[in-house]
Amino acid sequence: MLATSAALKSILRREATRSGIRAMANLAAYEDFGKNVFTGKVADEYLKKHGASGEILKDPAWTVNHADTVANAVFDWAIDRGANVYCHWFQPMAASGVRHGLTGQVHNMMLEFDSNMEVKQDFKGKTLIKGETDGSSYPNGGLRATHRAGGYLAVDTSSPIFCRGDTIFIPSAFVSYYGAALDEKTPLLRANAAIDREGSRLFSLLGIDTSKGIQTNIGLEQEIFLIPREHYYRRPDLQLTGRTIIGKDAPRGQEMCDHYMAPLSSATAALACMQEIQDECWRLGIPLKTRHREVAPNQFEFAPLFGTNTTQIDQNVMVMQIIEETAAKHGLAALLQEKPFNNINGSGKHNNWSIATRSGVMAFDPESVLKASGNEHAFPVIMAAVVAAVDEHGDLMRSAIASPGNDF
Repeated sequence: MLATSAALKSILRREATRSGIRAMANLAAYEDFGKNVFTGKVADEYLKKHGASGEILKDPAWTVNHADTVANAVFDWAIDRGANVYCHWFQPMAASGVRHGLTGQVHNMMLEFDSNMEVKQDFKGKTLIKGETDGSSYPNGGLRATHRAGGYLAVDTSSPIFCRGDTIFIPSAFVSYYGAALDEKTPLLRANAAIDREGSRLFSLLGIDTSKGIQTNIGLEQEIFLIPREHYYRRPDLQLTGRTIIGKDAPRGQEMCDHYMAPLSSATAALACMQEIQDECWRLGIPLKTRHREVAPNQFEFAPLFGTNTTQIDQNVMVMQIIEETAAKHGLAALLQEKPFNNINGSGKHNNWSIATRSGVMAFDPESVLKASGNEHAFPVIMAAVVAAVDEHGDLMRSAIASPGNDF
């Protein structure tokens, strides 16, 4: 008996490749992976129909010079993917651990009726690149009075548009009328701009070409607990806070380390759940590469290939939402809180952070730096600058990282 549709798809893919002896692997069964993200080859195909190419998306100035062209291409792609709704997708300040999905969004139809009651396109360049919504009810730290309630959205060109179900998601920054950040992304974009500006100055002096700029990369691992949903509903503390607050400790811990990287058994729903999570993520262009058991009982981990920090964070936010929704379909509850159970390991989200030039020079790789600069002192100088920055601004980093769940 097949556990899930994901398992069925996996078997069908294997059968599709069996045609006697073959010289090369047949990846045709995976051709829909990545089709739900508007970037690369997918974007290029639709932009060419409107006299452009995917190259224009590499320059953020497309929001000024090619907004209508991109909007028309996105509209065609959306209709082909079965979508007719769009939203500006943002991450409100202090949403962590509070709301499902950690994001804010208002869904709007991409269509309207004309005077003859015939359906026509209602998605233009100005619709794509900006939006406005009620920002009065979001935490604001006293940045504005309630009667100045406007919240303004601008597309984040560093993170690709993607499609899930009938909806197109446009990653966006969320600010007040005067530019005060109302979200988690705007400070990150400003920090990226600062690293690009100041890092380019240093790298250039060390002999490294920074004509294409500097970016920060991360690989966000995601650890979770998957527990039977029937037991989850017996624990109000788990339902309301994501962690146990009362009662006895777990009867079994991790003393023998027998769970860590052990086989993913089909005896429970966990494997089928993880298969389906990976399958949906790859369709969204999220390279969720690794899955395995973690140290604590019923603890698991996913890990993606690394990428630019804005894209990785957006993808990780969607991964967490997919994990929670898919777990419920399999009779499980996914716990994403940092320390759900007392006296056993908590769930980390290891942030594998690095700096690189956009031409591919990895700043934390001595050989890469030496080859690009021809300067044996370049790598020690870069590392000294990073260590000095962490030492001098540790308090600022601490305040930015801290959250109630992380500090408990």
